[in-house]
Amino acid sequence: MTTIDSTIDPPDLDAAASLAATAAGSVPGVHALGSLLGRASDAVRERVGLASTVPGVKIDTDRAESVTATISLVVDYPHKLHEVSDAVRSAVRDALQPLGRGRVDVDVVVTGVFGPFDRDPVDEAEEKVDAATAAIGKKAGEAKAAVREKADQAGAVIREKAADASQKIDETTDAVAARTAGIAAAFAESADETSRARLADAEGEPVEPARETIVEPAPASDDEVRDVVAEALQDAAVDIAIAADEVRGDDKTPATDDVQAVIEDERPRS
Repeated sequence: MTTIDSTIDPPDLDAAASLAATAAGSVPGVHALGSLLGRASDAVRERVGLASTVPGVKIDTDRAESVTATISLVVDYPHKLHEVSDAVRSAVRDALQPLGRGRVDVDVVVTGVFGPFDRDPVDEAEEKVDAATAAIGKKAGEAKAAVREKADQAGAVIREKAADASQKIDETTDAVAARTAGIAAAFAESADETSRARLADAEGEPVEPARETIVEPAPASDDEVRDVVAEALQDAAVDIAIAADEVRGDDKTPATDDVQAVIEDERPRS
């Protein structure tokens, strides 16, 4: 990991770390920079999108005219440790010399040896990160499917309830229409019988039930006809009010009382 020293400008430090890492990594026998665990940590951070510093490189300055680079690395088996270390020192020194910081000292720390049968922890860490990412994606997909299923079930229940409510409204409407038709028929029949009775009384003849052969009565006066129609309409209004009370099923302010009150108010005073 790169150590930032306050006496070096950040751009110069970044350039020095990058140059040192490139030079050390190009030496034969260098398996990787940094330690095995450090490389695994950096690989995980990079895999999940976090910033990662240059691994295995440390740049320090003790004096204004001196730069010290510490390189940590893993050596491939069967390379000799001292030969690889000497080659790294030379390569890093040559890479940092053009920066113009004066004397360049390079320290090499061997953190491990990677054999032919060893498993690279970076590969293992990346596999674990990929597996965890896939598991999270699977769980998210299952949760999304469950939410969609619940929403579909709720929609089906709502549609069923709406259909039931619509059917009940249709049935109620049909019942009211049938009752209204019955009341209208009864009103028509009552009006017809009342008219015939009034006309028969006016002529002084007994009322006979309706037969197939219709006997036309003598014409009545206009006042008598208006009285007959008015009484028939009053009877029909009372019948309709009674039917409304039955449909509503509410004892509060019955419609029959309202209609009867209107009839009494409108009846001529003798």
